[in-house]
Amino acid sequence: MNGEAQNAQTPGRVRQLFPDGTWSVDRRRSEIGFAVKSLWGLATVRGTFDAFEGTVTSRDGALTGKLQIDAASLDTGNRKRDTHLRSADFFDVDRRPHVTFAASAIDQAADGPVIVGELAVASSRVPLRIPIGLTHEPDGTLRLTGGTTIERAAAGMTWNWLGSVRGSAKLNVHLALQRVPGG
Repeated sequence: MNGEAQNAQTPGRVRQLFPDGTWSVDRRRSEIGFAVKSLWGLATVRGTFDAFEGTVTSRDGALTGKLQIDAASLDTGNRKRDTHLRSADFFDVDRRPHVTFAASAIDQAADGPVIVGELAVASSRVPLRIPIGLTHEPDGTLRLTGGTTIERAAAGMTWNWLGSVRGSAKLNVHLALQRVPGG
């Protein structure tokens, strides 16, 4: 950011990271999670989403993708807290059952590749730049690991009893991507 990113949307650069084709998220070998400081910063609440699907397409140097998460599938290990997180105070799953990340590009930053896109959570839209690591496994799987920090308020999550929840949330993904036959 600050002008240090060089656009990697050239055919050679994108093909180095993502060979041409369509790649599907293997949910069994992937994880999507978050972490938020609570209790005035003394404890970290960690959670995962258990139901999601997604694809990444790389063609002629252009990269797009979509990751759709079932917001009701969140699990922090505390049933009462999870019920509250599914309520209108947070994810509002009754009216907006999905959290979606739409990737629109890949850039090369000083520290490595960055996926550019927009996160749609509840009624909010948050532009994101997510630093990623990508490895190619011998079986043809692409392993994408990434994470970023967002302000909860930007995502419409402003509930905060007596200031007990910190203002930012860390998001992380560990995705196993399998080539779609014919894709």
